[in-house]
Amino acid sequence: MEVHHVAVAGTGMMGPGIAAIFALAGRRATVVSRTPEGAARGVGTARSLIEQLAANDLADPDQAQQAAARLEASTDPEGAARAAQLFVESIPEDLAVKQAFFTRLDKAAPDTILCSNTSGISITAIAAKASHPERILTTHFWNPPYLMPLVEVIMGERTSRQIADGVVELLRTCGKVPVLVRKDRPGQLGNRIQHAMIRECVNIVQEGIATAEDVDVAVMTGVGLRFPAYGVFEHADLVGLDLVKAVQDYVLPDLGTVQGAGRLHNEKVARGELGAKTGRGFLDWTPQQAQEVRARRDAFLIQFLRWEKARRAT
Repeated sequence: MEVHHVAVAGTGMMGPGIAAIFALAGRRATVVSRTPEGAARGVGTARSLIEQLAANDLADPDQAQQAAARLEASTDPEGAARAAQLFVESIPEDLAVKQAFFTRLDKAAPDTILCSNTSGISITAIAAKASHPERILTTHFWNPPYLMPLVEVIMGERTSRQIADGVVELLRTCGKVPVLVRKDRPGQLGNRIQHAMIRECVNIVQEGIATAEDVDVAVMTGVGLRFPAYGVFEHADLVGLDLVKAVQDYVLPDLGTVQGAGRLHNEKVARGELGAKTGRGFLDWTPQQAQEVRARRDAFLIQFLRWEKARRAT
C-alpha cells in the first residue's frame, strides 16, 4: 500500500497526535478543522508533540524538524481527502455526525482509504450510507496517540481484508503496534478488556471489599505491573491452564455481572460526581492532582518507550 499523504480531521486530544505520527514516519500530514484557527492550532499542537518526542530521545532531532515541515492545515475535508491516500477521522463521538461526514468523504474521494478513530461506535454503522464501504475501517489509536503504541484496526462487515492488512502494515512502518480486529463488536478489543476490569473494580468498592485507593494500588503494583512484559494468554499458559481453571471455577461465580454501569457508578453520575473534571468521582481531585497524574502517566510511557527502543537496538 503506497501512502505518501495522510489527512487527519479533528484537533482535540487525538487528531494532532495522529498527524504527528504520520509526519514523523515521512508522510505529508494535513490537519483538517472547521476553521483556519482550529487547523493552525492543530498543526501547532502536532509540532509541539514532535518536539517533545525529540526532547525525550524518541525521535531524531533532524527527522523531527523535517516532520514538522510536513504538517499543513486545511479547512476543506473533501479536498484533503482527494489529495491524500489515507484519511483518519477524529471528530466527536456521534454516529449521525460521523456517518454524514464519511458519506461526504466517500463521495468526494472514491479512491481514498477512510479510517475512523472511534473508540466504540460500529464502523459498519458509520459506513452504512457510503458507496465504497470496502475502503472504510476503524483505526483506534489509544490516548495519548503519540506515545501509546497500540492501534486497533477494526474491520466493518464490508471492509476489504486486503485494505485492512495494508493499513496494518502501514501502521507498523510508522512505529505503531497494530492489531487486527476481525469482527465489528461494541468496545472493539482493548475497551472490552478495560471495561470488564473497570466493572469488577467498581463492584469491589461497591461491595465494601476494598477502597478505590487500594484497588488502584493493587492494579498498579500487582496485576497491571507485569502485563507490559507479557500478555494475558502468555500468563495463563505459564501459570498452567489447570490452575487457571481451578481459580476461575472458584472465583468467577462471585464476580459482578451487572449489565451496564454498576449501582455505585450510576449514583455518582446522578450526583454530578464525574471524576477529575468535577473534583470528585471515585476519588477526590484538585486540578493540580489531575495534572500530576497525567504527567506521571506520560513520564512512565516515555520511559517505557525508551526502554523498548534500547531493547530493539541490542
